[in-house]
Amino acid sequence: MAIVKESAPNIDSTKFGEITINGKTYYSDMTIYWNGKLSYRSKEHIIELGELMKILRAGPEIIVLGTGHDSTIKITAETMAWAKNKNVQIYKEITPKAAEIFNAFANDGKKVVGIFHVTC
Repeated sequence: MAIVKESAPNIDSTKFGEITINGKTYYSDMTIYWNGKLSYRSKEHIIELGELMKILRAGPEIIVLGTGHDSTIKITAETMAWAKNKNVQIYKEITPKAAEIFNAFANDGKKVVGIFHVTC
C-alpha cells in the first residue's frame, strides 16, 4: 500500500520497531521516496532483485538501505550488481545512520529512495 505525502520526506527518528517520518510514526519497515511517496515493506531480511527492480522504476539516483539496528538486512550480490549496472549508488548502514544519509540526500534535492528495516 502506497502513501503519498505532500511535503518532502524527512526521517525525524528511528527506534527499535518504529520510524518517524514527517512527524508520523510507523511501526513497520518502510520504503521512502524523494518525492514524498511512502510504502510499507514486508519484514523480509533480504533485498532481492525483484524488490529493487520495482523501486528503480521510479528513477532514483541513490538508494539508502537501513539494515536494521543490528545490520540484519542483507542485499544479494545479484541485486548489487544490477543496481551498479543501472548507475544507481547504494549505501548500506544501520538504520539510524541510514536515516541521516537519506535526509542529507533528500535535503540536497537528490532522487533518493530509502529502504528501512526497523527491528534487529
